[in-house]
Amino acid sequence: MVDADAAAAFEAYCRPYGGSLVGALAATALIVHEIGGEPVYRTVVPFHTRVKSQWSQSVGWYVGGAPIEIPLSEASDFPSALRTVRAALQANRRLARIPLARVLHLLGADFRPTSPDLYSIVSFVDTRGIPGSDDWTDQKAYGLLRVSYGDQVCAWITRLHEGLWFAARYPDTDVAQKNMRLYVERLRDIVKSTAERV
Repeated sequence: MVDADAAAAFEAYCRPYGGSLVGALAATALIVHEIGGEPVYRTVVPFHTRVKSQWSQSVGWYVGGAPIEIPLSEASDFPSALRTVRAALQANRRLARIPLARVLHLLGADFRPTSPDLYSIVSFVDTRGIPGSDDWTDQKAYGLLRVSYGDQVCAWITRLHEGLWFAARYPDTDVAQKNMRLYVERLRDIVKSTAERV
């Protein structure tokens, strides 16, 4: 998506608001509003839940999802979107500790999932601290995404030593393909233009 210099500058700009995750979500909220005109952007953000030191050496995914809602009336430009996203993440992060099975139970019998993707997600992970990650390019390492017949957009933004990498899963429709192209182009534009301000 963008090179290491642009990724570093984007991170530096977004750091006072919480970092690149906040920046990616703020940009996404603005782009979704541009494309579809929705007054509120809603998504689920994965958070690690490995909060106790006793689990630090254990193997497995310790991740829960927290829903956030970004009213675009409060986020008309990138700096205001950063502030709004930061507030939403701070307010809702604790929800990531509630098991999904419990949430579904509380929703009751009327809630029937119709898709393997229960919700749209935007995920950001910085992999540069993982041992061996500086060799991944030479090893031709890459992320794998599950094929799904889901009807939601799931996006993964990964910080590598070489920059930012983007992957997504979305419905196989003409509208979705067109809008995902627009989304990726606008996301790249926002990251690069933000990086130029630093």
